Amino acid sequence: MKRALVLVMLVAACGGSRGGGKAASAKSAYLAKAEAICATASADLTTAKKQQPSAISAIPPYVHRIVDIAKQTFDDLSGLTPPSGDVVALKAKVLNPLGRQLAVAQAFAGNVDAAAAKKDNAALTQLVLNPPTKTQVDVAWMKSYGFKTCVAAADTGGTAGT
Repeated sequence: MKRALVLVMLVAACGGSRGGGKAASAKSAYLAKAEAICATASADLTTAKKQQPSAISAIPPYVHRIVDIAKQTFDDLSGLTPPSGDVVALKAKVLNPLGRQLAVAQAFAGNVDAAAAKKDNAALTQLVLNPPTKTQVDVAWMKSYGFKTCVAAADTGGTAGT
């Protein structure tokens, strides 16, 4: 549980336009909205981590709560309208990879449910100790684009600080 299911840090943002004026304003507005979504998710995850389960039976609901936060965040980010010049890059470097990370997290939750249904505490413990942590978003691109909170959240592999 120490890893606190790092996989849940699926949240990320996207944004951007090249150039100045109206395009820069659209990018700034987009980034502000995305960063606000990521900040909310980060706060929700911090609260959830404070309530980590101490009983094996509480693990599945905890995992689902974390995955639900990730899904809501992904849905909210996907609902934003990015600056028109950056749609393709944002999908390729952020949103599509986040969707893949979310799918992995949902499959992980399914494995947790299956182990819990079988009352296989050994398998459940192994799952909790080895959550998926592979980052699929382009962390360097996100940083260069201007993301902060969203980069840290999306980087499930812990490379954002490097």
